[in-house]
Amino acid sequence: MSWRWPRVLAVAALLLGGATFANVALHGASRQHEVTRSQLSELNMLLHEESSLQWKTLADRNSPVRVARELGSIRARERAILRTLTGAGDLDKQISDYHAVLDRELGLLGVGKTEEALALERRETDPRFARLNIALQRLENEAVNAADRANNVADLALGIAMAAAVAAIGFLLFRFEREHRATQRATEELLYQQQVALDTLAEHEALVRHQASHDPLTSLPNRRALTELLGSRGCTALLLVDLDDFKPVNDRLGHAAGDELLVAVAGRLLAAAGPGDTVVRLGGDEFAVVVAAGDATAAVRVAQNVVAAIGEPFAVAGTRVRIGASVGVAVDDGTGDDGTGEGTRLLREADQAMYLIKQAGKGGYGVYGRGSLAAA
Repeated sequence: MSWRWPRVLAVAALLLGGATFANVALHGASRQHEVTRSQLSELNMLLHEESSLQWKTLADRNSPVRVARELGSIRARERAILRTLTGAGDLDKQISDYHAVLDRELGLLGVGKTEEALALERRETDPRFARLNIALQRLENEAVNAADRANNVADLALGIAMAAAVAAIGFLLFRFEREHRATQRATEELLYQQQVALDTLAEHEALVRHQASHDPLTSLPNRRALTELLGSRGCTALLLVDLDDFKPVNDRLGHAAGDELLVAVAGRLLAAAGPGDTVVRLGGDEFAVVVAAGDATAAVRVAQNVVAAIGEPFAVAGTRVRIGASVGVAVDDGTGDDGTGEGTRLLREADQAMYLIKQAGKGGYGVYGRGSLAAA
């Protein structure tokens, strides 16, 4: 659900943007309230100054014009402040009424009626001024409280937005980490499955190679493997083994019994061969033994072992059967090949030796000498 992450990021950005805008706006409102409080304080001070200015006419009888000019300047400033204040209609009326009383009091002072001016001040001027002072103080307090509320709301909104943004980003990081770990696990599983597939493929290739070079019944190397062995010049002698009287057993007991007998023969051939020798099944009832090291004496010894081992009775299909082995031996005498290859020469000579043994009555071995045959 990849579409969720951009939306969560967008919501976090909107929260931060909205909180920033609200913070700026609320702090601006707070500054405006501070300005209002300052203006109210200045207005209060101007009213005090205006109240005290009229008594300068008593101290200096020659200054009415100057006092009137100062008074006009003060009232102009008061009007300018009142114009900037919102919702100051009632305050404007109170100040206008207060000015009317001050003007009457100033008129009485101007004509020397000090006692009447004092009486007017006690009766109307002072109470009106006290009410104005209370109203201004109340408005100042309201402005201060409004400024504090705006600051508090701004800080609270910013804090909530920051917390929400942090939570959203943390949630994204958590989901990203979880997805990353899931991806990593999937990658590891994929690599593991790939390795398993490669191992299986290698096993299959090894099996195919083994099957291509080995007999499926006895698991012995086959004719192809023998060709490779003879071509590598890794042998000094070759024995060809042909089983005697195998066909009657196979015909009488069946092919399953024949296969069982061939497996038993393969086991005995392996036991009769030397440690470094290789037993090969050529096909049907024909086998071969590659003697890797030694001389003609070693090859003859292996041939004797083979004839003796195969001559022992076999237990097959619940009965005992006897067969024999005719073995032809060809030895590399170091004189080189005849142009067809050393391996081909050994195979041909071993086959000729085995054929002569078959003609002589089976059940023995013969060693082929270059141009002659020694039978035993």
